[in-house]
Amino acid sequence: MATIRKIALGVLLAAAVAVLAIAAFELWDYRQWTFQSKSDSDIPPEDNAISLQDRVELLTRRVGDMELLVLVLLGTSGLYSIVFVLSSYFSANSFVRQADRTVAHIRDEVGLALGNLRELQEQTEQKLAQAPVNAADYLEGLREEARAMIREEIQSAFRSSESWEAQVAGMAARIAACQSQNLSDQARLELVQYETASAYLEMAGGPALGEPLAGLYRGFARLYAAGDPTRAKFYLDRALRLAPPESPLACEVRYDLACWLAGVRDYERAISELSQAFQRQSKALDHRLAIDLEEGGKLYELASTPPFDKALNDLLLNMSIGTS
Repeated sequence: MATIRKIALGVLLAAAVAVLAIAAFELWDYRQWTFQSKSDSDIPPEDNAISLQDRVELLTRRVGDMELLVLVLLGTSGLYSIVFVLSSYFSANSFVRQADRTVAHIRDEVGLALGNLRELQEQTEQKLAQAPVNAADYLEGLREEARAMIREEIQSAFRSSESWEAQVAGMAARIAACQSQNLSDQARLELVQYETASAYLEMAGGPALGEPLAGLYRGFARLYAAGDPTRAKFYLDRALRLAPPESPLACEVRYDLACWLAGVRDYERAISELSQAFQRQSKALDHRLAIDLEEGGKLYELASTPPFDKALNDLLLNMSIGTS
């Protein structure tokens, strides 16, 4: 098709050149005839018949040239129309064939995808058929397998003669030592490593590491309390989830959480956490509460905002009654 277009374009260009040549020739001939017409006034009368005959012949020839020019124009116009129609027809057919191929390719891809989906469905049905009747036992078995794999990974990552409890205690001691000093770049890097290690140990250790990890998370929260309160709240929640209920550690975490809530002016939840924190008598918490209730303390705004000030007074009254 591209070759036919090139040939047609060449023919059209040749015809255009021919039309220009004929037009130029006719223009030149017309000027010559005009000049000759002006000089006919000098011809003697006896030669007028001969001159008239020459003019008739000249006009006849010019009419023939005009007919040739019109035929050339009509021919090129017709040829252009034919080429244009054929080109449009073949282009449309080519587009239709390409669209058909594209649709067929899409159908093949969809068929392949459906085949893969059916295969996946069959595999899923086989897995479900092989699963035990008690789904809870099956899931628990999967969890145990995952824990075993995680333990192997952690054992390969933490090659140490110390137990996991000892490693958690060492990290907690190191975090506690960093509470009262500005962290250097090396200390910050060490902190990130401890956070990553604690996440792995939580997944692998399970309930056995609950209380030690809760203490470690509380240390993280206290370390981030000033610079990153959101992360501090995250670690307080994790510590509270792992700490044994009603334990001294859980009470301390709830007290820290109450201070955090009071800092964001969530006084209702802060009072609730304080009430649960003082379910057990603790001299350490009593001492902290006395400091935090003073002006500038973490609970000063809570104690100065009604009606929460009354709730806090009732809590202090109950504490004093319980002590007595």
